[in-house]
Amino acid sequence: MEICFVMYGTSRTGGTRVLFEVGNRLAKKGHKITFVSLGTPKHEWFHFNKNVECIYPEYNIFNKITISQGLEYLFKKIKFPYLIDKIKILSEAIPDCDINIATFCFTAYAVYRSGKGTPFYYIQHYEPLFFTSDRYFYLMAKETYYLPFEWIVNSSWLNQMLEKEVGRKGPVIVPGVDTEVFHPINTEKEDRKIIIALGKSSKIKGLDYLFEALKIIKKDQILDLKLVLYGNEPFLVKRSPIPTEYVINPSDKELAKLYSKADVAVIPSLYESSPLPPLEAMACGTPVVTTRYGTEDYCFNEVNSLVVMPGDPKSLAEAILRVLTDEDLAEKLKINGLKTAKEYTWEKTVEKVEKVLLKKLKKGDN
Repeated sequence: MEICFVMYGTSRTGGTRVLFEVGNRLAKKGHKITFVSLGTPKHEWFHFNKNVECIYPEYNIFNKITISQGLEYLFKKIKFPYLIDKIKILSEAIPDCDINIATFCFTAYAVYRSGKGTPFYYIQHYEPLFFTSDRYFYLMAKETYYLPFEWIVNSSWLNQMLEKEVGRKGPVIVPGVDTEVFHPINTEKEDRKIIIALGKSSKIKGLDYLFEALKIIKKDQILDLKLVLYGNEPFLVKRSPIPTEYVINPSDKELAKLYSKADVAVIPSLYESSPLPPLEAMACGTPVVTTRYGTEDYCFNEVNSLVVMPGDPKSLAEAILRVLTDEDLAEKLKINGLKTAKEYTWEKTVEKVEKVLLKKLKKGDN
């Protein structure tokens, strides 16, 4: 199959990683994969198979603009054609293909208007939630779910949301984890207890609720704690109530070491849709405390993780404390977490994706 993934950007995010992992592993199975994306080339952090091509039409157009045109734009605020309709630019760059996959609400319009291949929508979140403060974009995001696309949905929670809001469901295919990279690593433990979390300021990631939970723990318990955050917003350490280290853009191997050294991994998001950190932490043998909504497929309370409702610092603090002070509980979560991670491999994810795509193509041939 010739498969095109149409992207809004390729910077290092969980959603981008899922699409890159799926596309790259499909390429290893012999399929021709193309990623067409807005923005500038930012995929160097991921190692692609030789059967993968990345195209950035907006970047290519920008490079053709002369210095005088650029100055004219800056000083006279004249919009060039490439700025008028990014969706059109993206749509026209899509090559002939068998399968044409939208990956974000705005890319869905580009896929639909291109008329290329069999249109799919790889849905990784209920995207109207990103635009609750802007009715125009909220409706624009929701309208994409009514386009005549086949769907792949990444979590049961998301499928329930789509059925409730749009009246339709799709096949659920949960992302995986690379256990060759994310696995327990022998590291020198510190005397203090280490908590690890994604350090991102986006409200939906819930980091402020983790900070509030840490204030509660710091006030009520005599524990020597350290918080390790990772990502690309190191200024967040100033908002933490306990000693905090920020690791900027760690590689996967470095992240596996950080997980392995931690006593608990915390995912305090308001809502997610199959987030990768819980599975990555489980694969490294690190007990997980997470919130509900989007984690239902692989995070089971009191079995392989502790699951609390989002936006509740008190419950989050209690769960973190339980893991840090109850060795039997921590060991139970570690053992069951490792078992869970082995069930969610990228190989299994890609096999399911390939099966869905091939099934649709065969139906179209009949």
